[in-house]
Amino acid sequence: MKEWFDIKELVCPHVYDRHGESAWRLFDPRIIEVMTWLRRTINKRIYVNMPSLGLTQRGLRCNLCSLVKAKTEAGILYVSPHLLAAGFDFDVEGMTAEEVRQWLVQHKEELPYPIRIEQDVNWVHLDVLTNSKEKIIFFPAT
Repeated sequence: MKEWFDIKELVCPHVYDRHGESAWRLFDPRIIEVMTWLRRTINKRIYVNMPSLGLTQRGLRCNLCSLVKAKTEAGILYVSPHLLAAGFDFDVEGMTAEEVRQWLVQHKEELPYPIRIEQDVNWVHLDVLTNSKEKIIFFPAT
């Protein structure tokens, strides 16, 4: 995965500031394998965090990230694949989110692990937190 992504693209700034390049060790190995397979197979640039657009919480999030912190302060339980380093939100160069989801469905038998995909959002959320034998599980946007 390191040949396709810079760790800064995959973790929030807090995690990078604390762990730097060693943040790679925090990720679930399944998500690393799935994202490596996806990048190699789809053969297009994948964008996770894009600080220039204000997008810094699309990979690994921590308790200091505003999205997580706000839920904690409001007393809302927040458990997410992003907190567990097992999921990403991303865009693929030249494709809409729906085109990427359909591409994944067309290539599901090639997936190295079953995945979950969020529906009805204008980005792709993909994670590996499923025990299903189905290759792809869709879930509603929250």
